[in-house]
Amino acid sequence: MTFFLATSSGLDFAYPAVLGLLALVALVAVWLLLPRWRIKRAPTFLFSGTHRLGQRHRGLRIYLVPFFDVIFLAALALLVIALARPQIVDYDDAEVEGIDIFVAFDMSGSMRAIDHDESEVRRMERDGERPKNRFEEAKDTLLEFIESRPNDRIGMVLFAQDAFLQFPLTLDHGLIQDQVAQLELGDIEENGTAIGNALGRSLAGLEKSDADSRIVILITDGDRRGGNVSPMQASEMAREMGVTVYPILVGRDGKALVDTGQNPITGRTAYRAVEFPIDPDLLQRMADHTGGDYFRALDARAMSDDLHEILDGYDQTRLDDQGRAQHTERYGAFALLALLLFAVHFLGRHTLCRSFP
Repeated sequence: MTFFLATSSGLDFAYPAVLGLLALVALVAVWLLLPRWRIKRAPTFLFSGTHRLGQRHRGLRIYLVPFFDVIFLAALALLVIALARPQIVDYDDAEVEGIDIFVAFDMSGSMRAIDHDESEVRRMERDGERPKNRFEEAKDTLLEFIESRPNDRIGMVLFAQDAFLQFPLTLDHGLIQDQVAQLELGDIEENGTAIGNALGRSLAGLEKSDADSRIVILITDGDRRGGNVSPMQASEMAREMGVTVYPILVGRDGKALVDTGQNPITGRTAYRAVEFPIDPDLLQRMADHTGGDYFRALDARAMSDDLHEILDGYDQTRLDDQGRAQHTERYGAFALLALLLFAVHFLGRHTLCRSFP
């Protein structure tokens, strides 16, 4: 059961790189405020008695010009800050009872395969349905799975030719679901299935976990290809850390269909039958070595059942973490103040400090 203890907040920027434009504001400040850096302009007219001008009172205007320049610079700086989209980020500090899970998700090119016969695919197309490939079915199942585990901290690693941390362990399931929903094949290099690297990255994410139950769910549809860490080396590391690995092999045996684009003559989607190599024995050895189980999921429903079977028997641990993050936009105040300062600068330079001619 989840309950919230406290709330922490801080200022963040949605586009922090935009703040680099403040360097340009600094250059403008140097040009405006240091007269010797200004571009020398020819005088409008010649006046022979310049000594008499020095006897005249300088007046208020000469002191107001730098003041309005400072206002202009402040407006520019505020506008840059507004463009960077400042936000107040509030985190609900949560205490829950759950387990720590890392999901290693295969995004290799073979995940484009469709596990249906061509006759089934054509029937679905006639009924107005689009057949989903392995990646799409696995992603949909993951989203349902994440929603059903509100008290578990979840992290994710994506892998194909190499492995990359997508997000660390977190209870912010809204963030997790958004990240998973946005995944697309092609986000990372597809050529390869670096299973050992994926497991190694997942173990690094669990290294500082204080949960009693720490597991890695490895979702893949192929044999190990590429990577500089062997799957069994990574499995040995997992066993030493007390992490249990559950490999899930998705897809069916034999050839599977791959979408090759639209046929220019018929206008129908064309498919090609391709056989992708698998190594269930490797996945079984990884599971046995870490005390886990190997699962073979032929469709999305079987994968969902396997995921719940893996987790339901585990002891839960009291965990502290930051829960859902709430973002409150603050760029409006900066933009409004910038516009007001621009208006003050414009009026001042065209009334009190107007130049003639």
